[in-house]
Amino acid sequence: MSDPDDTPAIAPDFTAKDVFGKTIKLSANTRGYTLLAFLRYSGCPWCNLAIHRLSLEHKRLKELNCRIVAFVQSDASSIKENIYDRHQPRPQFPIIADDVMKYYKLYDVNVSVASTLGTITKIPYWLESVHKHGFKQRKMDGSLFLVPAWFLINHRTSEIVQYKKGVSFYNYETFTSIYDSLVFSD
Repeated sequence: MSDPDDTPAIAPDFTAKDVFGKTIKLSANTRGYTLLAFLRYSGCPWCNLAIHRLSLEHKRLKELNCRIVAFVQSDASSIKENIYDRHQPRPQFPIIADDVMKYYKLYDVNVSVASTLGTITKIPYWLESVHKHGFKQRKMDGSLFLVPAWFLINHRTSEIVQYKKGVSFYNYETFTSIYDSLVFSD
């Protein structure tokens, strides 16, 4: 799935436990959409900013029958400490600990130094946003060079209707694209 032509039309199914032990099965939903968000590690300030933005968008996405499932390449205790215990509002969506990157591999979300360095022009904007919300670098228990990604899945057809790699969840364009897919779908 590195290349748009390599993206399968059908979303790979999975069953996983979130950090609180609740079973999440992608194919259990037969209506609506799921937004899968693949992030770096729980101590990453930019990923905490992404979780914050997803938390702010959660209510609107839910109104449009779209659930969020996030993946973080840290263990469950690190996610609870660095995300659930620090965020206001607290995330109201499941976060799956994937420190061995099993689900990242399933969706072909990879580490890429070149792609990560390609976002260097956005660093001043991200630093300002991270500082504004008080997210500081914590323990690095994952790859700094993981390329964040999201996948929007239509459960009626099981298709990946849209995806983006190298995404900033704090850019308004990211959610404009997602909302356009949800509002203007058939």
